Amino acid sequence: MRKLFLYGLLMNLCISCIQEEPLNAEADIEECTIINVETGKADEHIRGNVWITNTKVFAQANPNIDLDGLALQVKLTEGATIAPDPTLVRDFSKPQRFEVTSQDGKWKKVYTVSIDTFEMPTVYDFEHFALDESGKYHTFYEVVSGTDTIFNQYIWASGNSGYALTGVGRSPEDYPTFSTTHGQKGRAVKLVTQSTGTFGEIAKMPIAAGNLFIGSFDAQNAMKAPLEATLFGLPFGKKPKTFTGYYKYKRGRLYTGVGGKGEAIPILGQDTCDIYAVLYEAEGLNKNSLNGADALCSDHIVAMARLKNPVVYASEIDLEEQPYQRFEIEFDYASYQKLRPFVEEKSKNYEYNLAVVFTTSRHGGEFEGAVGSTLYIDQVRIICE
Repeated sequence: MRKLFLYGLLMNLCISCIQEEPLNAEADIEECTIINVETGKADEHIRGNVWITNTKVFAQANPNIDLDGLALQVKLTEGATIAPDPTLVRDFSKPQRFEVTSQDGKWKKVYTVSIDTFEMPTVYDFEHFALDESGKYHTFYEVVSGTDTIFNQYIWASGNSGYALTGVGRSPEDYPTFSTTHGQKGRAVKLVTQSTGTFGEIAKMPIAAGNLFIGSFDAQNAMKAPLEATLFGLPFGKKPKTFTGYYKYKRGRLYTGVGGKGEAIPILGQDTCDIYAVLYEAEGLNKNSLNGADALCSDHIVAMARLKNPVVYASEIDLEEQPYQRFEIEFDYASYQKLRPFVEEKSKNYEYNLAVVFTTSRHGGEFEGAVGSTLYIDQVRIICE
């Protein structure tokens, strides 16, 4: 009898320990591919990455795309469902809405999917910015006008979303990239190399350079492949001739690299900013984009304009009170002629991407730089033939 009692007690204990796993409460689109239903494959007119935020999916496409013959292929969080059916053909000339429901049925999220076919602008005054969906940092966009609409074009990206993972930033001005009223004319972008705190040391990423670039930032891969997370460039159907704008820069006092424990340690060298624009052929590249590892050395480059000797103000001055410096740089096609000569037909077909990049620390991708290095950027132009 005692044995039966002990056996029953043991069974009850085992049953109480074996609990069903709770159903997933997440309702997210994790991946999205825009499909041409005629080919059943990703549409060739989509260039660069498809950006996914908390409530939006956004893609940049060249104007030759047929927006009536598209569908979506999505990956959702475990067990989640989506409605209406994204695999059915829809007219993406207007934003489309989809509702994702979590596995446990308690949470729903509405995503807006938009495809931008406007020509990429060539005038950048950085007057338009907003808080990201989390309300933590600034994002930048351009405003373009169509026949009967005004459209916000989200061509700019930064590493701010990666920096948010450190928990260091308490306000937008604590992040590496944010808007300022101290522009050459109106507002401007201010970029600062920041410390990443304890989190950064653990990850062996002790600093974060301020950066802003045309393209997208893959925050999901920022920790394991930081250079590849910066995807530079979007479709461009013109031949750029000159890269102009205004800047002012001062370097931080202590130039550092990464120590054995992930901490910032002093090393030889001085920080410097980097300002450049690159025209390149997108086909054949991973995600059809250059990134932080190959943006300056890829054999897909057709032309480049890069500021060689930036003016540097003394580190102890108040940079807000200093005048802007103007730059005017011709795109160099000759140096790349043997590798990728410019072909007008490819340009008309939007087979080239244009990347415009600004950063406070030239070697920030390797986490070398000086905390406090500061760069202001304003009134940028791409002058085309």
